[in-house]
Amino acid sequence: MSVKGRFASTVAAVVVAVSVAIGAAAPANAATVNPVAWTLRKPARTEDSNFVKAFATNLFHPGKDPLGANDWSCKPGADHPEPVVLIHGTWETAYDNWNGLSPILKAQGYCVFALDYGNTTGLPQINGTGDMVASADEIAAYVQKVQAATGASKVALIGHSQGGTQARYVANLLLPGVVDTVIMLAPSSHLTTLLGFYTLVRLSSAASSLLNAIGMPAAVQQAHGDGPFYVSLNGAGETRPGINYTVIATRADEIATPYTAAFITAGPGATVDNITIQSVCPLDLSEHLSLSYSKNVAQIILNKLDPAHPHKIKCSLQAPLVGGTA
Repeated sequence: MSVKGRFASTVAAVVVAVSVAIGAAAPANAATVNPVAWTLRKPARTEDSNFVKAFATNLFHPGKDPLGANDWSCKPGADHPEPVVLIHGTWETAYDNWNGLSPILKAQGYCVFALDYGNTTGLPQINGTGDMVASADEIAAYVQKVQAATGASKVALIGHSQGGTQARYVANLLLPGVVDTVIMLAPSSHLTTLLGFYTLVRLSSAASSLLNAIGMPAAVQQAHGDGPFYVSLNGAGETRPGINYTVIATRADEIATPYTAAFITAGPGATVDNITIQSVCPLDLSEHLSLSYSKNVAQIILNKLDPAHPHKIKCSLQAPLVGGTA
């Protein structure tokens, strides 16, 4: 080989070696991140595209399905073979929790489903109040219904607040092998203080008795964080092999406090990505109630649902409560 040829070969080898080294040091999927940000569906002006508007509508029209959700004829395509089940939080409904994210997922080609569960008050505007173990059974039955309707072997779960914790319980304990993606928004993964209110509940038997008496045991159970639900969920490790978990929390959380209590630890064979939204988008001021309406959160969720084709995140300002998907 000529000197020129040997020089060219040496340069090529160095380039390959440097490229491999850079690739090995880069974050997962970094080489395949699409530099073009997600194009999110823009809601019509008449839509309830933030929590306040959706909550108001829910007061007078309880039981509404979130836009894009619960099309039982939907069949997952090859690009998105897993239907997505959305699980609301305590004192919420499918509509007021998910009317922002659901149509975004639907527009991206996902089959989306959302249920109301855990109604023990008799008021259709307030759900997620029942015993958490009983609610988990209810959610698992719904997931199986989604499987039967769609023919899917796997289902992705996205939950907010108690719903995030329920998603992990169902995936870990009730439907092993069915769920490989769990995305949790401000979940009550452990004991939460509600800025001190839950501390009062723990110390006051009268407060606990009152919540139980009016049919809201889930509030008491999350305040204590050490009952049968949590012992089963966290006692043998917080994760299970083969499942990818994502937790998205907010420093502005006024309910699941401290916000870091949302985070979980990966066990063998599982992956966990604990994300503080302000570390990704500093101007996202979403608090607990509006986190599921954040456009920044929606983009992270899309990346987690399709990790082989992630896009960069285009950050936008999100105001507390009224910051929405518009």
